[in-house]
Amino acid sequence: MTPDEIQEQLAHFRARTEQYLGLGHDRFEAARFVAEAVEPLEGRVLDVGTGKGLLAMALARRGLEVISVDVNPEDQDFAAYLVEKEGLSDRVRFVLSDAASLPFPDGHFSTCAMMDVLHHLDDGAAVLGEMTRVLKPGGYIVAADFSAAGFDLVARVHTAEGREHPQGPATMAWADTFLEKAGLERTVRAEGELHDLGLYRKPRIETARGPRDV
Repeated sequence: MTPDEIQEQLAHFRARTEQYLGLGHDRFEAARFVAEAVEPLEGRVLDVGTGKGLLAMALARRGLEVISVDVNPEDQDFAAYLVEKEGLSDRVRFVLSDAASLPFPDGHFSTCAMMDVLHHLDDGAAVLGEMTRVLKPGGYIVAADFSAAGFDLVARVHTAEGREHPQGPATMAWADTFLEKAGLERTVRAEGELHDLGLYRKPRIETARGPRDV
């Protein structure tokens, strides 16, 4: 993106953020809520669906190494601008990639996180399957999407602008079922900041000496 395009995006981002604040939704607090779902959190973290980079920044503020993937280069350019502006560039790396085919080896991340991504997915199974693959045994998947009240708020904003806010087939309830079938255990289900959140743990490897994380 050109500098002028970045500034245009920044003006729109600030206006939208203020608009949501006026309606009772704080985008930054929502990202913090999701980023703090795992405690303690350490190691390398994957952020699926960069968007404006809010979750990546919230994770980086915890001192973590974050790799953020998205298929939209413009979104990543703008997110990189915000990350640099917040002094977090040394903790966040952006990778242009389809989350349904991640360019990382098995067990590469201690945590995989996604926020406000599920409802955009046409093939949620491929994305969650890849997140499970690149997650190390004993690691966590954090999945969060708007609650019913959150979807209602976003829909009202879009409708007022003559647009629709799409909701695909992948929901939090669907993610619960998919990840359970994939062998992960849901350890937390919480609601806050107009979001539903699930925390899922990948089983540890069983050895002759008992279970261990790898």
